[in-house]
Amino acid sequence: MAKLTVDQYLAAAAARLAHLTQTYAITFFASIATMFAILAYAPSAGLAARFALATIVIAITVYGVLAAKAAMDDLKAMLDDAVDDFSGSRFGAHLKQIPTALFIGVSVILMLAMGATQLWAIISA
Repeated sequence: MAKLTVDQYLAAAAARLAHLTQTYAITFFASIATMFAILAYAPSAGLAARFALATIVIAITVYGVLAAKAAMDDLKAMLDDAVDDFSGSRFGAHLKQIPTALFIGVSVILMLAMGATQLWAIISA
């Protein structure tokens, strides 16, 4: 397979970074919406409604973790396979020093914490 040019590489990385940003936006705004629903309706909701809210929270959490981790793994792979013109620059060298494993781990932990907190709010309401 032919190597990517610098422009192709940067376009692919920018597109995947946009996917990551969109995943975070979807997950955070959906979590905010479900939190409002939990605070407004869970105390008076029946068991079926609580299960429905819990299912939505679980779906948002799973989507957020899997989609964000996939995008971050792709970005890490792109960084590891950076074309010579890019990785030889100071900016490329700086990007290679970013602790991506730490960022991925913290991101996953925070997404799981958001989901667990919302489930706890549903149960204790």
